[in-house]
This record gives sequence, C-alpha cells and structure tokens, in this order.
Amino acid sequence: MTGTDSGTNPHWWVPTRIDFGAGRLRDVPLEVERAGRPVAVVVDERAEAAAPGIAPLLQRLSPELLIRRAASTPTRQEAEELSERLRESGVRSVCAIGGGTVLDLAKAAAAAAALPGLLSGWQPGGGFVLPQPVTRGGLPVVAVPTTAATGSEVNAKASLADGGDRRFLVHWSLFPRVAVIDPMLHTSLPPALTAEGALETVARLLVPMVSDPPTTALPDEVAIGQIRAVVPAADRALADGDDLEARGTIALAASVSTFTVHQIGRHQHSFWIWYPTNTLTAHGLRKGPALGVLLTRWARLVVDGDKLAGHADRLAELGGRALGLTGASATPAEAADALVGLLRRWGFPTEFGELGLDATAEELTEQTWRAWSEPLQPRTREQVRCLFEGA
Repeated sequence: MTGTDSGTNPHWWVPTRIDFGAGRLRDVPLEVERAGRPVAVVVDERAEAAAPGIAPLLQRLSPELLIRRAASTPTRQEAEELSERLRESGVRSVCAIGGGTVLDLAKAAAAAAALPGLLSGWQPGGGFVLPQPVTRGGLPVVAVPTTAATGSEVNAKASLADGGDRRFLVHWSLFPRVAVIDPMLHTSLPPALTAEGALETVARLLVPMVSDPPTTALPDEVAIGQIRAVVPAADRALADGDDLEARGTIALAASVSTFTVHQIGRHQHSFWIWYPTNTLTAHGLRKGPALGVLLTRWARLVVDGDKLAGHADRLAELGGRALGLTGASATPAEAADALVGLLRRWGFPTEFGELGLDATAEELTEQTWRAWSEPLQPRTREQVRCLFEGA
C-alpha cells in the first residue's frame, strides 16, 4: 500500500474495549461506575421483556434517566431531543441496551449532548454525514448488544432517518467506551433475527473479499476464517437457540468483523452492496431479506464476469473455501450456488418477486445513486440498476 492508493483503507479501528463471555452482563454496573454516574439508560423494550437478566440489571443500575423504545430506525430529531434530555438531566454516562437501532440512537445522543452541533446544520439529501473533528468526546457509552448484526457496539457510526432520507453519521465521538457482549442475552432471539445477524456478518466479510483484492493476503484469510466459523455456528443456533458457544461465535464475529481487519488494503467502501441494501430497508424491508436478494444478484454479476462487481476467480477460490466447498477447484458458479443454498437454508428470499416491493428497479436505482453515488464509485449507476433487476 502506498501513499497514492486513493480510497484504500489503512485503518483498523479498535478503540472500544470488549468485555465478552456468557454471564458478563454482571459487569455492566462496574463499567457504568467507571464511565461515571449519574447514568442514563436507553433500552430496547423487547429485549427488556425477553432477554434474561435485563430487568434486574435496570433495577440495580437505578438510572437517573430511563428511556424505553421499540427497535426501529431512530430519527435525527429523536436523537436531538434525547441529547437535550441528557444535558438537562446532568448525566455523566449512557448505558445502551438493545440492538443496532437502540445503540445508534444512544450513541448519537450521547455524543451530541457534549457536542451540540453534531446533529444540526446537515445538508439535505441522503448519504454520509461527516462532521468536522473536535477536540473533546461525547458522553461515554457502555454498549450492551442484545443482537449480533450491525456491530454498532464497536463502531463510530449511527444510522438516522432524516425526513425521507436515511443518513449515516460517522464521527469518532460515537465509539462506545466499552461493549459488554454476553451471548446469554441472545438466546431469546427468534430464528429470523438470528439468521439475519449471521447473514449480515457473512456479507460484510464476503463481498469485500471477492470485490477488491487487498495488498496482502492476511485480510483474505481473516475473512475466510470468520465466515467458516459463523456459518456452522448459525446453523447450530438455529437448531438450538440455547447453544451458548454458537451464540458467542456469532456475537463475537459481528463485532470483530466491524473492526475491518478484513478490509485493510482494500477500498474503504468495498462492502458496496451495503448501499443498495440501505435503500431497500428504507422501503420497510428487513435487512435479511434485502441482503438475500442483493447477494444473489451480486453473485450472478460476478459469475457473468463483471469485474467491478467482483472477481470470479476470487469468488470461486476464496468464496468457495469460506462457504465450505471441498475439492481441488470450485467454479464461480458452484460458489454462487453455495451462497444461494445458504440463503435458502436460512430462510431468505433470493428473487425480487419474493419481496413484494412496489418500487421499480429504476426508482430504487435513482434513490441509491442520489444518496450514495460517491462511495459506490468506481461502480456505475448501471451496475446498481443491474442489482435491482426484477424489482
């Protein structure tokens, strides 16, 4: 990698400390004490009712401010209003308990509580929001994920709805201070959410590996190793939701893959199908079905020789290894078939006709390109439209 590699990712972000293992929920009160009291807690209502240990934890924490909400994409206005409540209450830290949407809300509000301009003055339109760096951080966040999917517990990003657009706030102040990852909290997840989280991790690893060769072989091996661990773990967790070893593997991989070790030396936006996936979720689809269809379309483009979509030889060799194909030489088509087989085994659609969308391929393409054309490049608008064929 050289200084002329424009857009190549040189970073491995790991500023969030991880406390991992079954039963580590008991460490949350100590982590809150370290972060500072009084504390505000933002908690997912479903997780509080279903996940073991959360209700007693809330009693033990006795927060100054307790916000219960459903798991849905937070709005910028909601984050601004919560940041004002945090300032008015005088809390010194925030504990976020829930899935990615709850964590994103808490992170954005905690940062904006100390950095009031973070959520204001946004230019209209979709896409990234990249505020200027500042010299101080936001309120420290103790993140307790109850799902294993987005990696929000260890990243500096928050997905927020802003009017009719989905925005992606990126700022170093959004990194949680610590993530307490307890797979016991995930045993209550229904099969659909278990599979969805595992698929998001697989996609986060597989698409960059096939789409963009790195400058050294290690990132490929990191991606392959994680996929080979996650796929059988997800199969086991779907068969037995109380399998803590399987749950732990899925949870840890969701976080570790978010560190982007597998993307070092690749283009920083090499997980490029995330952007059209974001368009589909803005239409009310869950991420799992959206990824199921788009991964299928992506693999077909790669097999057909579209080198900007991905490299057929890498899909065959590296993707084949990751997906468990045996034998001396898998073909690109065989690797693509293995991916589609995995999607169907986990219960995901693979064709647009299964989604029931009203939007056309052209409408979806326009929405995606308007919001995300810059990170999608060097991919073209036509390639994005090809992903949406069949809508």
